Amino acid sequence: MKKATLFAALLAAVMAAPTQVMAMDPPGYAAPFAETLETLNFPLLAMIRQVPGWAAAVRADPALQTLATARAQRVTAASACTPRPSCLAEAWLWTPADTETMTSALRSIAARPGLADALVRTHLRASGRFARHAGLGDAELLAAAWADTAAGLNNLVAVYGQGKPPRYPLIDAGILDVNRPEFAGALDAHAQVTFAAALGDDLPLDPSLRFAVGLLRMNERTEAAAFRPLLAGENAQAVAQARRTRWAGWRYPALLVFGHGPEDAQSRTGVLGHIRLARAADLFAQRLAPFIIVSGGNVHPNRTPFNEAIEMKRLLIAHYAIPADRILIDPHARHTTTNLRNSARLLFAARFPTDRPSLIVTDPMTARYIGSPVLLERTRAETGVLPGQVTPADIAFAFEFRPDRVAFHVEPLDPLDP
Repeated sequence: MKKATLFAALLAAVMAAPTQVMAMDPPGYAAPFAETLETLNFPLLAMIRQVPGWAAAVRADPALQTLATARAQRVTAASACTPRPSCLAEAWLWTPADTETMTSALRSIAARPGLADALVRTHLRASGRFARHAGLGDAELLAAAWADTAAGLNNLVAVYGQGKPPRYPLIDAGILDVNRPEFAGALDAHAQVTFAAALGDDLPLDPSLRFAVGLLRMNERTEAAAFRPLLAGENAQAVAQARRTRWAGWRYPALLVFGHGPEDAQSRTGVLGHIRLARAADLFAQRLAPFIIVSGGNVHPNRTPFNEAIEMKRLLIAHYAIPADRILIDPHARHTTTNLRNSARLLFAARFPTDRPSLIVTDPMTARYIGSPVLLERTRAETGVLPGQVTPADIAFAFEFRPDRVAFHVEPLDPLDP
């Protein structure tokens, strides 16, 4: 066999070989796609593309073909619209009529033999990504998943294309000033490049997805995709150690420590973060748990290069001699609400025991908030679910946390950590 032919054969074999995605999944489910900005925020679209029969059905649907053409014409006509840049971005929004057309088409496709099972039951339900809607029937769950997706796409366009304030403007806003004259030109250029990227196997949803996620990249708000896959990299040693751990001899599987971001550009960890780490190191030395999970993203001050979880891990190793293979990081949470949710996800995905509580370790100033109904109400409002039960512990400045699988629900209205 010639060298070129041999190389081609080897390359084809490698490309065809199955790969380990290592997505953050609940036990019993393995996502058929890698974790990217697109799939993290909009898993429904990734599932439609991957599940057999669905991509072809969506691509061939006459109503969706008509809708795709109408949306493309709307965007093309907007190039000369006023007032700019708002009208340029508005052309990309999913209108109520657009959304209803898609809903009707998805319902119709799901009614075909076997397709609801293939998508809704095997992926939408099993993945937990749409857990808030788990009580709905298959067709209704699919419609709700699409409604979430459309709202998330529109939110990206409104915030990063039209300048609408995000939920937390001080830490989630974009870097581009939509009121500057040159922004309109950049937005128009982005639209043109989006259409130029069209592929032969595109789905009617793909241009909208490219445009919306492209706005995140233009504004350098790609935090959600950093440190992926999360069970590898910084967490690889600890995940391997967890799989060798005999849990029966430990009171808690893990100590959970939530970050406290500083407000000055030089500090890497907030004052309360240092206090929480000291307390966690003390409890670790008392052998209350074999692992520490530190949770916090790049949050304060806005667009800081320092990651709370990375810095807390560094300090636990440097100041308290905690072994690196006993520390897991959640480097994405931006609020106490998502500290809870992301810790729950990590406990399940890393296969920690979840039939017993882990222990939240906090400080005296924050303890009242952690144990209050206010946090639970805010968590439900902002993440769509209650990712676990928080109850008092018989340990000072600590609470027991029993995670719930609904934590895997994806909230696309929080695109920096969905």
